[in-house]
Amino acid sequence: MDSEHLTPSELRGLYGQPRSLVTEAWATGLEETTRAFISTSPFLLISSTNVDGFIDISPRGGIPGFINIIDDHNIQFLDQLGNRKLHTFCNLSHNNKVGLCFMIPGVKEVLRAHGVARLSDDLATIKSLGGVPEKNRVVVIVTLQKIFPHCSSALNLAGLWSPETWLKAKEQGIPSLLEMAESLASSRRDAGKSVEKHSMKPQAKT
Repeated sequence: MDSEHLTPSELRGLYGQPRSLVTEAWATGLEETTRAFISTSPFLLISSTNVDGFIDISPRGGIPGFINIIDDHNIQFLDQLGNRKLHTFCNLSHNNKVGLCFMIPGVKEVLRAHGVARLSDDLATIKSLGGVPEKNRVVVIVTLQKIFPHCSSALNLAGLWSPETWLKAKEQGIPSLLEMAESLASSRRDAGKSVEKHSMKPQAKT
């Protein structure tokens, strides 16, 4: 069976049907349990789509409560100055659909959602969330359209919150951000030079 052409029915044949509890565990807005989870979450992943249709995923973090719940359908959080690539924000300028994954250290279940996002540089809103213009240029506002929990299987397998699985980067030889950045840039430049050199070779006469 060709994995590139598996149909939904073929996939159901491989995996079976989910339990009704799983299929019914969603809503179009927040309620007591999801409000509590988001209010306690210090970390989220936000996905967006670039102009070529590729998915970008970016982390956001802060002290619990940094995600402000406006109402059952809208949340907001301050952006912090980072690498200034602005991948997520530029993506939103042509496609405002986003995916969200909320996580809490030590909690193996995660909360997922999707909706539409917009940016605001309103100074009063930034200040109301405890932001300052020098560090917080915009507020990200997400209107939720679907929200649902996700089981603990992946985090259990990863041992993500188990200290005995945590690696010490230097001892394990894990490259740092600077090392990866320099290596990637060098690799890209070398590949470009190789392509350029190949293109400059004289073509054989026929």
